Amino acid sequence: MKFDKSFWLFIMVVGLGWWVVSVHDDNKLLKKDNDRLQIDNDKQSELIAKQSFEFNRINQITGTAYRNGIVSKAESQEKIIEYRTILKKEPTCDLVVPQSFTDGVLYDTYRLRASALSGDPERVNSAGVGFTSSRQLTYCQAIEWIPYLLADLKQANIQLDALEQIRKGQERQ
Repeated sequence: MKFDKSFWLFIMVVGLGWWVVSVHDDNKLLKKDNDRLQIDNDKQSELIAKQSFEFNRINQITGTAYRNGIVSKAESQEKIIEYRTILKKEPTCDLVVPQSFTDGVLYDTYRLRASALSGDPERVNSAGVGFTSSRQLTYCQAIEWIPYLLADLKQANIQLDALEQIRKGQERQ
């Protein structure tokens, strides 16, 4: 059996056609994969941009809260210096606050401290809250502690406000 040129030409056309179809299918699959990967990259880029914006916003809020806390502490120190100057001249500075009041303050302090700290024994400050062993508090000590307490309350409120701002920002998204 002898094959003429037209048969070989037919085989070449069929082979070339098959090759073109397979290359076209491969290109189609590559295009589909490329489109899918591009969509994934776009989604990841969007997520990274959102997270970056969120981290930046949280850093700004916490930075502002930190600066406000420092200002609050400085104001407290100024008041304490002023109060100490005034109290140096006060003759009744060594009078003791009634024991029932002192015990109530101490009890409330321990209760607040226990509720604020976790059950982790590493975090508990075994040094106490600064009361003397006799649990006597003078009027001047109480007056000196008030600015500290108010500054700590103000700083805690600043931090709570910052957390609330962060929470509200996360709820909007």
